Amino acid sequence: MEVFGLTCAGCGSTDVDFNTETRKVTCNQCGKVEYYSRAQLGATGKIVIAKDNAIKFFGEGNLSGAREFAVDVLNVMQDNAAALFIVAYCDEFVEGQAGAMEGFFRRTDPMPLESDEVKDLMALFEDKLPNLRDFEIQMVTLVVKNLQSPDDRARLSEFIDRVCPYCILHYASEDFMTPEREDFYRDVAGHCDVPKTCLALLRGIREIPSSPWKAGSFAMRARATYFLEHYVEPVGRVVSAMRDGQFKPKFLQAYAQEHEKYLAAMSQLA
Repeated sequence: MEVFGLTCAGCGSTDVDFNTETRKVTCNQCGKVEYYSRAQLGATGKIVIAKDNAIKFFGEGNLSGAREFAVDVLNVMQDNAAALFIVAYCDEFVEGQAGAMEGFFRRTDPMPLESDEVKDLMALFEDKLPNLRDFEIQMVTLVVKNLQSPDDRARLSEFIDRVCPYCILHYASEDFMTPEREDFYRDVAGHCDVPKTCLALLRGIREIPSSPWKAGSFAMRARATYFLEHYVEPVGRVVSAMRDGQFKPKFLQAYAQEHEKYLAAMSQLA
């Protein structure tokens, strides 16, 4: 039977059987058996068309149509990253299936993704950032794992500098800055040029809604001290971890000034 555009490499017949788990194609005409790599399968014409349609519909807001095309892809390529994401997103945010996005990241975390899959995911992540803020670490970590070449560093840095600043400045309080997240930012700043991410962290000292500057709560010593210890000082450690280069001295100076002003405001407390 014809399987979504797969053909026998020997005789060209479309009368083949396909095992989605092993990617084994068996020709019912000449008996030839071959195994498709993820790259080969992902480049199959009808899979590419279905995946591209899924992404197009997803971007246009037609989530039901996007999911249908994504399922078509997964019926043949069950580990296509873009299709897995679209289905998980629809399940989580349309159908209300809590945990669907966590499941997506658990499944894709050990997968060696093809370059095109990473590119697709980066675009999909950015398109739906308002709903994906809680998955900031998972999104960036997945992309980092699959963009390890020095030639990819600029593209990776640009992606991080689009995702992280948005997330940082949309958190309601400093409590997002857990020790895990501080380590994450320090690692990112130490290996990539991400000035916009570090700038967002600095801006957060004054702009996060729970900041004493923003909320006018410097009169509350305990509150100001908590923000200092749980946000201002971690930001300083992230800035200190930045890669050496043109940005680091400027950010260290900017942080020192913000830190000094913060301590000065605290010193006015009774």
